[in-house]
Amino acid sequence: MSDGLAGQQAPYVAALGELTVHSEAGGTTRLSEGPAALLLRLVFAQGAPLHGEHLLTVMPRGGSINALSQTAKIVRDALSPHGVVLPNKLNGAYSLPKGQLRLDALEFPGLVARLGQDPSVEDLVPLLAIWRGDPEIVHCGIDRRHWQKALDARSKVVEAAGRLFEQGHDVEGWLAFVERFPTDPAVRTADTLHPGRVPSARPRLLIVEDHPGMAESLVKWLRHYDTTVAHSMSEYFQLLADRPPLFDGALVDRHLTESNDDQDGYEVLLDLKERGIPRILLTAYFPGGNVEARRKALTERFGLSGICIKGGGEDFDLDLRHTVRQMLGRG
Repeated sequence: MSDGLAGQQAPYVAALGELTVHSEAGGTTRLSEGPAALLLRLVFAQGAPLHGEHLLTVMPRGGSINALSQTAKIVRDALSPHGVVLPNKLNGAYSLPKGQLRLDALEFPGLVARLGQDPSVEDLVPLLAIWRGDPEIVHCGIDRRHWQKALDARSKVVEAAGRLFEQGHDVEGWLAFVERFPTDPAVRTADTLHPGRVPSARPRLLIVEDHPGMAESLVKWLRHYDTTVAHSMSEYFQLLADRPPLFDGALVDRHLTESNDDQDGYEVLLDLKERGIPRILLTAYFPGGNVEARRKALTERFGLSGICIKGGGEDFDLDLRHTVRQMLGRG
C-alpha cells in the first residue's frame, strides 16, 4: 500500500492524508469527513470516554446530538468488517477501547526515533510515503496538538533528507512529498538542496502570513513566482537563520497571531529592511483616522514598496500582483 505501513497485522488507521482503515480481514475502508473526524477523536483519546457535547466540536459545520449518533453508527458499521467494535454510547459518552486500532500519526514518531543520527535513503523512503496529505488541512476539525508529535518527527525526516541531498543523493518519493506541503518552509528549504533541482529563473518571494487559508490563496495568486511561506514570526527568523535563502521580495501580514493585537509583522518588516529585501505590507484594515496619512507613515517607517488591503474588493488578487510587479521593478 502507498501509506508506508503495508503488511501490518492489526487493524490500523492511516490518517496522514485521507482517512482509511486497513486490516487483512476487512481490506481497506475509506471514511468521509464527519465519520473520519469522530473516529480520529476517539482514537486520540486512547480509551478515555468523550461526552457527546465535546465531540460536536469536531463535526463538520457543527451538528446535533442526533447527527452525532448517526455518524457514530456509520463509524461502527465501517469498523465491523475489521473486527473492531465501537461500543454504544454509555452515560452520554463514547469511547473506543485502547489498542483496538493503531494510528499512523501515533506510530510515526517512534519510527523516526529509531532512525539514528544518519539515516540512509532506504530509511527515508517508507517514511515519506506515509504522508499522503496534510492532516491539518484534510482533518481540519482535529486540534493541532494531536498531530504535533508527528509533525515534529516529520521535520526531522525533512532535515535528514536535506543532508542527503547535500551529499548528492536523491530520495524516492520526495517530489510527490513536496507537492503535498508546498507552503512548509522546512520542506521548501530542503527542496532547494535537491540534486535534481535547477535554480529557478523566477523571482523568489517570501510570504509571512499566519492564516493557512490566506497563505494558500496568496501562493495560488502568485503561482508564477517561486514562493516560500512562513506562518509566524518565529518561523520567519528560523528560516532566515544560518544560510538564509535569497529572496527578491517579501509580503508580510500586519498581525501574525490570532489575537490581532501583536506587533510581529512590524518586527519582520524592520528585519527585512535591515536585510535590504523589498517588502509589501498586508493588512485587513487600518485604524481610525486619516487613512492616507497612516499609509504614508507606515511606508516611510518600513520602507515599503506598497500596502495591500486583504479582502479589499473583488480585484484584490489583481491589485496584489500589480503591487508585486512594482516591487520587483517589472510593472
